Amino acid sequence: MKNLKTFIFVIMFSLFFTIGYAQTDTTIYMEEILVTAKADQNINKTNINGKVLEIENPHDGGAMFKNQVGFGVEKRGNYGMEPVLRGFKYSQLNVQIDGGVHSANACPNRMDPAISQISPEEIKKIEVIKGPYNVRFGSALGGVINIVSNRPSRIDNHLVSGSVNAGYQSNGGNFYSNAFAQIVGEKFDFSLNAGYKEYGNYKSGSGQEIASSFTRWGYTLKAGANIKENQRLQFTLRQSSARDVLYAGLPMDGDHDNSTIASLDYGVRNLSESIFMLKAKVYGSFVDHEMSNLSRPASRFTHAISPVQAQVYGGRTELGINMSSKDVVFVGVDYKHIAKQGHRDRTVYENPCNPGQIFPIPNVFQDKTWQDSKKNDLGVFFENKFEITSSLEWMAALRLDIISFAINDPADDFKAQYNGEITPDTRIDPTLTTSLTWYLNKDINVQWAVARAMRSPDLSELFINHLSIGLDAYEYLGNPNLKSEVNYQSDIRIEKNWKNVSVYGDVYYSLLQNYITAKLDTSIHKKYMACKPPAGTKVFQNIDKAFMTGFEAGVEVSFLKHFIYSLGAAYTYAQNVSWDEPLSEIPPFAVNTNVAYKTKKINANIHARIVSEQDRISTSFKESITPGFTVMDFYLTYSPWEFVDVNVSVTNMFDVNYVEHLSRPYKAMDTQSLYYEPGRSFNIGAKFMF
Repeated sequence: MKNLKTFIFVIMFSLFFTIGYAQTDTTIYMEEILVTAKADQNINKTNINGKVLEIENPHDGGAMFKNQVGFGVEKRGNYGMEPVLRGFKYSQLNVQIDGGVHSANACPNRMDPAISQISPEEIKKIEVIKGPYNVRFGSALGGVINIVSNRPSRIDNHLVSGSVNAGYQSNGGNFYSNAFAQIVGEKFDFSLNAGYKEYGNYKSGSGQEIASSFTRWGYTLKAGANIKENQRLQFTLRQSSARDVLYAGLPMDGDHDNSTIASLDYGVRNLSESIFMLKAKVYGSFVDHEMSNLSRPASRFTHAISPVQAQVYGGRTELGINMSSKDVVFVGVDYKHIAKQGHRDRTVYENPCNPGQIFPIPNVFQDKTWQDSKKNDLGVFFENKFEITSSLEWMAALRLDIISFAINDPADDFKAQYNGEITPDTRIDPTLTTSLTWYLNKDINVQWAVARAMRSPDLSELFINHLSIGLDAYEYLGNPNLKSEVNYQSDIRIEKNWKNVSVYGDVYYSLLQNYITAKLDTSIHKKYMACKPPAGTKVFQNIDKAFMTGFEAGVEVSFLKHFIYSLGAAYTYAQNVSWDEPLSEIPPFAVNTNVAYKTKKINANIHARIVSEQDRISTSFKESITPGFTVMDFYLTYSPWEFVDVNVSVTNMFDVNYVEHLSRPYKAMDTQSLYYEPGRSFNIGAKFMF
């Protein structure tokens, strides 16, 4: 906590010392990672905007991706869900906030992924790069997701403006609210966004009550100063807290999850005739998480409480250089430090292997969760964009990551397992990518991209010590001898636009070497509950070869002046070649279709999601076949006046009882069940703007 206070003080002091020198307005943006060059409109595609999120009103950071083509959502509870892009997940995806701010989960079961630290209500848009085709914002094996939050912007030349909104959802008795206020002057700007949510247990389509309740509040403060016409300084502070979160798909529930993220950005444009941009960012992320089993049946035998923490410190700086009118170079450096600590306190009252044997004095144990582990990543990058002809553009980029690890408080049995050799060697991971974009005419373009990218193991894969963190009930053991994953990937994307019709298609292939997975080792006995099945321990290891291939395609048609019809489909085929079985946790074939009616006052949508059965499952991870389903939702926004929006929706209109393939089944609950999705819900909300 002392480090956190010091970090925030330094950032705030720097900001407000500079505000006094602000002179004029600027249009330097700190949050985005995608530029407006025409070559970036294909594979580098912004495909989720804030208006869509406002209409669908997702309650959680991960839930925002549920209706997006090419995405699945991994669900352990109704809070803290995570996106899966094609078949890439967790640290295979580079998830960041506002163009380079990173956070890390403190919970080894990922109750608190980075994307849960931001509220959907404060999001302007989500930038998505599918594939490892960007080197400027960190290493990315499978893609980049940049969550862009709202920044202060003047509305109708008003110095002060804002909004207040609230709503209710019938399934679960859910209440949500949010308030936003901003002051935007010529010399400075300031904004504050705050929200509160209280969600109950929902009912599935069959009427089954699903353990899913949570309470969350949070706020985000942004303050900026325009030092000169071409310079901007901006400070952001984001804090959130979740309480009493039920995770039916995990062996524990979340007692609290507190996070603080602070960042300071500096940007300059047009430094000289050749240097058109300089950006610098420093940030810190602090997560304090506690979970327990006190509401689970196992608490009869053992009370388990696990306080854990995670910190991320980092920064980046980048130059944009015009080599010529047709040649642009980006060069820069970034750094990220991840540290995790924590333990699990167990108080054993009754012998679970011999029920009825009560200990007169409870046995007390403390298990090392993260073993005080750390990871450092220093990256340097270079990207060149060159216009070969007016219809052909070429991009080439290189990134080098220098990565080191530390484990400062190892458990004795972990050291013994690896004969004391538990600190991985420092490694250098290169990433190379290139692409060509052809503009055959103003309405059709083709892009071909190839890349070789690497991902170093994360701290759980290296250092976790006999904890149940997987799909199945096995204990998992980290492996400090893991190699970095390698992805050789290629995408071909085609887009065609007519007056009222646009279509696109993207086909990709990914060859994965040293893919990190976990394999059962029956020679390593369970450390906890050894008398209970399953026997053995799963150990993280590299496999020689795996691959993913698939496609995304879509069409959008405007007709009858106010109507828009859209259709999108995605499929991924993924195979563990070394084990001759499918890779685990791969989204099934899915189709999203939508009919919208839009006028100045009315925005109505009927959305359908059609998902096929997923029968390509990994037996090594005890996956089960998931039936297909079709779900329809209705959304309506009515604006009777410019300052009022009324939102009405019916989700899961036909009360379908279904389960997502990526949802974890119940674990360590009173009953065994799949984690069914919510049944029909009637929802209403209102937003007032001033």
